[in-house]
Amino acid sequence: MLDDDPALEIVGITAFEERVHRAVLASPGITLQELLLRSGESAARIQSALAKLRAKGLVTRLPGRSPRWTATNPGTALRSLARGVLNDLERLADTADALEVAFQTIGQDPEEAGQFEVLAGPEQLARWYVRLQQEAEHEVLIFDRPPYVLDYRNPLQDARLRDGVRYRTIYAPEAFQHTGALDQLDDMLESGEQARVLPGLPFKMVLIDRRQAIMPMHLDPPLTRSVLIRGSTMVVALVELFERLWREAVPMYPRPADAPGAPEPADEPGQGEGQQWAELSVEDRRLLALLAAGLKDDAIARQLGMSPRSLRRRLRPLMDALRAETRFQAGAEAHRRGLV
Repeated sequence: MLDDDPALEIVGITAFEERVHRAVLASPGITLQELLLRSGESAARIQSALAKLRAKGLVTRLPGRSPRWTATNPGTALRSLARGVLNDLERLADTADALEVAFQTIGQDPEEAGQFEVLAGPEQLARWYVRLQQEAEHEVLIFDRPPYVLDYRNPLQDARLRDGVRYRTIYAPEAFQHTGALDQLDDMLESGEQARVLPGLPFKMVLIDRRQAIMPMHLDPPLTRSVLIRGSTMVVALVELFERLWREAVPMYPRPADAPGAPEPADEPGQGEGQQWAELSVEDRRLLALLAAGLKDDAIARQLGMSPRSLRRRLRPLMDALRAETRFQAGAEAHRRGLV
């Protein structure tokens, strides 16, 4: 393989993976053995590169006893990856704005700056997580992503929703890795939670009544250091960041096909397509919602209670109907059409 410049590193593709991609691009239907002969690398390294390229939507495996690989349309796939990078950079800039406010606040008069308290250890974080929710009077805003100090299920949320406290949660796709996590979300949605999903969620956070916040200072388990923020301009900045990401995130609905007042999908050119989408099953809508949220195949299959192979068979006609070449494109197109 040729030693090309690592032009794809900006979208998470290493120089070696790019060379594998170029080899597949130049030889549609190439086999693993042929790639091994051309590269002189180990089978494990080639397979790892192919898996990474497949996850990025750059290559696909053709059916058959002897798997063959072919490239997808590189222009379409790379533009989708580039849009993802731009979104990540925008979220990073938003996070930088929020943290800059905190930096400028530290060292000011305590009554003007509010209060910052470092929480040492996961036990102290868990106690404050419970306490602040119990004190909430109006609204709880959450960035939800692993790792967790209690359980991935929020033990207080159902009771607080019944008390009239509003919950809005932005979930990272990784929050749905646990079996049954989507069923748990359904229960909370039916109880009144408003939920959206956003890949690349920058950190964990809980905001209480727009006055107090707690957030870990790192995401490496165990969560040994967190910060409690009260009455500070930092809280104002975190609320603004939450609202920006809320607008960007993908809404999640319980049993969307049965939900009253669900938006009608927009008709697309082609005879009978509007009727086709109107008759879309509950499970297919959920599948498209999970794709739009950025979940990987294994996680989606686990949440829907099917094997990855069954999921791929279920997904193929949906991707064809949406004229999508990658999972990401299918999810984005479903969201654009109002199907999720």
